[in-house]
Amino acid sequence: MQLYLRSDNTSHLQDRVQSKNVELVLTYTKLDSISTELNKQIQILDLMNEDIDSLTRIKNSLEMEKKELRSIQLIEENRYNQIKSKVSVYEGILKRRDLQITSLKDVNDSLTSENQYLVQQKNTLTTQIDSLQEHQGELEKIIDDAKALRAYNITIWGGSKKHRLKEGISFKRKSTSQVAIRFKLSPNNLIQEENKDIFLCLIDEEGATIYNPDNQIKFFRLKGSDENRFYTCKKTLSYQNDLQNVELIYESENLLNRGDYSVNLYCDGELLGESSFSIL
Repeated sequence: MQLYLRSDNTSHLQDRVQSKNVELVLTYTKLDSISTELNKQIQILDLMNEDIDSLTRIKNSLEMEKKELRSIQLIEENRYNQIKSKVSVYEGILKRRDLQITSLKDVNDSLTSENQYLVQQKNTLTTQIDSLQEHQGELEKIIDDAKALRAYNITIWGGSKKHRLKEGISFKRKSTSQVAIRFKLSPNNLIQEENKDIFLCLIDEEGATIYNPDNQIKFFRLKGSDENRFYTCKKTLSYQNDLQNVELIYESENLLNRGDYSVNLYCDGELLGESSFSIL
């Protein structure tokens, strides 16, 4: 009977030890899984620049408890029960942190979406500003064009001291030592009343400008350019912002060569008007 009872106790004790070992392994496995998840959460929160000190302390404590569980034969049952009871606490921490990370991701997605919207708005504003600047440039050009003087009713007169000037588009060489260009300047309220230099350029068929009779080469500068333009003669008049009749006369002892001539009129570096005539 004693042998039987002793054998039965030994069997029950072995079963309890085996059951305890299995329970320890399961508890260790849960802690190890929780440790892995904690590590992931720490990495995610660190990337989000969130505080990870509390989670790091929890993970370190958990790792120490895992170490204790690995020493199965040495751990006391009370201590084991303490560690086992903390499994549910760790799982609760994981769930709360998962909710926090989900919330942070939602906020981050919202900020990313808002940032994309702001970038889109910036691009739209940049496009609108570029369009306005382009439009402003066009308006400035229109205003500059509107502020320019314009010559109209341009007529050509040819003759000499012996032969009075006659209007035409072609003149005989032997009786033409004078060429007069007559035109009108229209009023323009955008232009300041002041003295204006009107330049006449007579250009032959080869593109050369006929210079002044005094053989002095003179030029003016075209507006918005570094180009100098030679001229035949000029006249300074007092612009009074009213209808004005203007006449410029080219006179030379040497007769003009036969051919076609272009007439270009300039003021303030801009073209006033143009015409042409021929010498036969």
